[in-house]
Amino acid sequence: MKFFLKTRARLFFFACLIVAGYFTYTAIAGAVRNHQLAEQRQEAELRVAALEQKKAYIEAVRDYVSSDQYVEQEARRQLGYVFEGEVPFVVVSPPLEQDAQPRGEWWERLFPR
Repeated sequence: MKFFLKTRARLFFFACLIVAGYFTYTAIAGAVRNHQLAEQRQEAELRVAALEQKKAYIEAVRDYVSSDQYVEQEARRQLGYVFEGEVPFVVVSPPLEQDAQPRGEWWERLFPR
């Protein structure tokens, strides 16, 4: 009987140890997961801020492109229109290097900041 009580006490002790280990593991895993989620959220918020800034820039370009000022500018630039009394002239820029690649989106090159 004494042996049985010792074995039963040991089994109870090990069962408690396993349960405590499980709860400890679960708590640590939850803390690690919360930390990972917080980092992912911070990265997502940074991406959202960057995209909102890009959206605001694109909307500003869209508003400018739909304005009369832009239409006049493009008529002057592409079609060579001038108002009466103005003197037209052409500015010649240096040629691009052969290996030079344009950077950014087309609207960013067309409307630099």
